[in-house]
Amino acid sequence: MSQGTAWSRREALAGLGLLAVSGGTVQAVEMEAAGTDVAPAGVAHGPRVSGQATLPAEVFADFMRLRTSADGRPVLWVYSGVLVVKPDGEVARPLARIEGLSRSVAVAQPDGSYLWTLDEAGYYCDPVTGEVASTLFNPFIGKDVVPKHYRSPQTLRFSRNGVLPGRELPPGIDFHGEITRLAEIAGTVALTEDLYVRMGGTAATADRPARPTRFANSLATFTTLRRNLQRPTGEWVDCQFNYTTLNTFVDWLGLAGRPGVQDMRLVGIKCRLDDRAAVPAGLRERIESEHPDLLKGSERT
Repeated sequence: MSQGTAWSRREALAGLGLLAVSGGTVQAVEMEAAGTDVAPAGVAHGPRVSGQATLPAEVFADFMRLRTSADGRPVLWVYSGVLVVKPDGEVARPLARIEGLSRSVAVAQPDGSYLWTLDEAGYYCDPVTGEVASTLFNPFIGKDVVPKHYRSPQTLRFSRNGVLPGRELPPGIDFHGEITRLAEIAGTVALTEDLYVRMGGTAATADRPARPTRFANSLATFTTLRRNLQRPTGEWVDCQFNYTTLNTFVDWLGLAGRPGVQDMRLVGIKCRLDDRAAVPAGLRERIESEHPDLLKGSERT
């Protein structure tokens, strides 16, 4: 199986410098490992991070109840979906199914924000059989490509001023994160977490060619019944989510340099760490074999 973090659905965040940053300087080896370029001197501007107008306290509290567990323990997010690819001038085509699982936890900070960390593993699967794929056919280039199944971390800060990077960003990054109350329809509440990221292009070096500006847009909608949010604050709140990305093509698609967009369209649920029934058997077996730490604490006693 080919594995890597490069441009998974979260790589656009993991590789932004939300990993290891020291003294305002990103270590080149860490950035390279995350699949991100260090911009050349004289080309990159400093990172730009923008928030939003202050959220009402009730809206932010509802959002955090959807994204966390009341007891402070980690939660699991189990999801399934499809990878859709659309080069400019072409009709969009689904290329793969996606199966994955992530583990997240939020820690309250003195300023009222929450430091939120996530670790995730996911697999690109054959669009017909649903089996984890070793190759996928890309009709836009007329040949098979090798997918990079992913294991990727993310660190963010949730606050009443929106979503902020969990750590200092490297140069050349524009980051804007929003939390919104999207709608309430027939007793169902929908809140969103939207991230808009621009990564500046890099000049050619002796080791690699120039890379154009890249974009990563992550649009997530979290829903629950209004009556769930009316329960005492110490109680668990069920949550479903829909997630889509509008991103520059991942390298393994073989579409480098072509304008267009890829969309990872996912649907899933939040579940307790010990809710074994919520994780499909095949996915659980693979995660237990390849990424057992993601399920640490979920064992039956």
